[in-house]
Amino acid sequence: MNSTNVHRILIPVDFSPAGECAVDYGASLANGCRADIVLLHAMGALHEYPHAWFINSNAANDKELLQSIVNQKLGDYAENITKKYGVFVKSIMTNGKPSAKISEAVVEHDIDMIVMGTHGASGLEEFFVGSTAHKVVNLSPCPVITVREGYKSSVIKSIVLPIDETLHSRQKVSNILPIATKCNAEVHLVGLMNSSDKSDIAKFNIKMSTVEEMIHKAGLKCVRKIVKGTNIAMEAMKYAEEVNADLLSIMTDHESNMTGIFMGAFARQIVNHSKTPVLSIKPMVSYEASA
Repeated sequence: MNSTNVHRILIPVDFSPAGECAVDYGASLANGCRADIVLLHAMGALHEYPHAWFINSNAANDKELLQSIVNQKLGDYAENITKKYGVFVKSIMTNGKPSAKISEAVVEHDIDMIVMGTHGASGLEEFFVGSTAHKVVNLSPCPVITVREGYKSSVIKSIVLPIDETLHSRQKVSNILPIATKCNAEVHLVGLMNSSDKSDIAKFNIKMSTVEEMIHKAGLKCVRKIVKGTNIAMEAMKYAEEVNADLLSIMTDHESNMTGIFMGAFARQIVNHSKTPVLSIKPMVSYEASA
């Protein structure tokens, strides 16, 4: 994907607190981008749903009852989104593994972006994450925004755009600019370096200036800063919190020369721990890179 012109947003719904945050965030983004929304719920086993849903019913084990309840709740979501944000909403209830159904929906409904909740991870989960969000971030052909449980704001007014020394890093710009433009968001251009060599710094500043010029040409306000550290993932998250950013953009599947901090480890660390919503983008693989 060369750029993110958002016309249709997929929001997977699991009725969790993190999922609720993602619904509100995704609805606000759809409003800013004048996009449609597709709500998707993949049915699970009865025991996976709140017991309170069945208190007033004698049919707690009735699959049809559960489907009726889920369908009603999806309808309520759609109605509330339309009333609050004025966007078109389509609701889908399906059966199967959520990650697989999400991938199918992206193709079937021509989805430009996914917005979904995530619970984060720690310890062994840091390297063996089996969550739906992690699978979707890794496999999705379109950009994915993950929103942590407890995130309050739904308005995108400040975006952190980290740039490192790799070739792939600048690809984030073409994905961020359409979103920033439609939301009239301020872009924080953050240069992430681990080199103190004067020649490297000079080349990096040229790269930063090129990106900054692209942001200004789009008519957006740009704040520029260079950050150094041994763990640039932590530096990026720290900066996003300091400026109270509404979105932090990363690439998902390339390795940099920075001791492997970029994806795998960089993107995984940020998706798992960032309090700021994270936009994960797959880098385009050029012919030269693959040759």
